[in-house]
Amino acid sequence: MLSKLVIIGALVFSSVLDTTSLAPGLSSTVGITANSYATSDVTLGKRSTALDVLKSLNSASRLAPYVARGRDDVGVAVVTGGNSGIGAVSVETLAVSGMKVVLCSRSLESGEAIRSSFPDWCRRNVRVQKLDLADLGSVQDAANEIRRTEGTVHVLLNNAGVMATPKRMETKQGFELQIGTNHVGHHMFTRLLLPSMSSDGRVVTVASEAHRMARINFEDINFEESNSYSPWGAYGQSKLANILFAKELNDQLKQQGSKILSVSLHPGVIASNLWRYSTPTFIRGLLLSLISNKSLEQGAATSVYASLVEPNEFNGGEYLDDCAVAEPSSIGKDSNRTNRRKLWDKTEAMIHNAGYKLPASLL
Repeated sequence: MLSKLVIIGALVFSSVLDTTSLAPGLSSTVGITANSYATSDVTLGKRSTALDVLKSLNSASRLAPYVARGRDDVGVAVVTGGNSGIGAVSVETLAVSGMKVVLCSRSLESGEAIRSSFPDWCRRNVRVQKLDLADLGSVQDAANEIRRTEGTVHVLLNNAGVMATPKRMETKQGFELQIGTNHVGHHMFTRLLLPSMSSDGRVVTVASEAHRMARINFEDINFEESNSYSPWGAYGQSKLANILFAKELNDQLKQQGSKILSVSLHPGVIASNLWRYSTPTFIRGLLLSLISNKSLEQGAATSVYASLVEPNEFNGGEYLDDCAVAEPSSIGKDSNRTNRRKLWDKTEAMIHNAGYKLPASLL
């Protein structure tokens, strides 16, 4: 399933990483004995894989401080939607880096199946956590369990998503499914975990270039008006919301003097099960072969880069593409900060009106 990373990964890493760059115990497990590629220069870009990113950052000593910690102080990463697609590749790569990874999945069985496909030395760094972002009760339960079990969180990778459902669907609390899952669920999950995030932590939110075809419909954000729903309009709105959320979160963190960084990204066009609602099964394979521009391993590269690169690469609030800072749409850029503030307040009100409480302060 993840053959390029799983089967080849251990062999490649035996020559990519030296023993001082990995979490204690991992180097001997993998059997690393050489570092002939430790000083190799890898140019990161559109064709880079998640493994290329880890190799490059390690070789250049550009990994964030929370990656290399002591035996009793392992950095913790939480990944939503870690049971498939680029989420699964991201989970495995973060685990290979030596971090402890909480693989969040709506289905425990699906999450455990992916975890069991990892090599044993990698599997030991991964724990599966039930999380259904379309149910705020599940979001609350998952956040509480992660805080109790993990203590401190260093990276939150908001990766999960649903795309272009043909008909309007709803979350358990009655939100339109895409804005509810892709944005509202992640907003609440992030807010609940922030008090447990390390002072040098990172919030990474997977958005999409689909944000360019959308605006935030504040008057009808859930597409409740007759005939207002369109699959791609709703998806684009949710992805624009991801970018605005990442920016506003970073603004508020800076106002409180925090060094936690928040960024968003476009992973690329990838043939994954994210397309399950938007393309007929009988032509899906052919269509995706024509329009996709990255493999799963390449699609996870920017997520891994954003999660693991040293903090001085960012000011915070950036939108990334192909492992580099990119420009979002003018609405996504939101130069006067109007839309992001309005969306933040709107989202907090949606959560409150659904009967759930958020921490009074950000941290």
